[in-house]
Amino acid sequence: MANLMKMVEAQKTLLIEQLLSHGVYKTSDQRHLYDVPLNTLEKEFAQIQNKLHSSTKNIVT
Repeated sequence: MANLMKMVEAQKTLLIEQLLSHGVYKTSDQRHLYDVPLNTLEKEFAQIQNKLHSSTKNIVT
């Protein structure tokens, strides 16, 4: 059980670092990244990825 908690915390840390690198400091409902559960961080990161993906789709080469 302790091992699972370490893995969850490591994943949270990774997602927080990635969100911060994209300029995201709070969730869409204005909560601090460090105060939300893993699934919320995953959703926030997915939103960022979707925005990045959709913005690159509009580039004409």
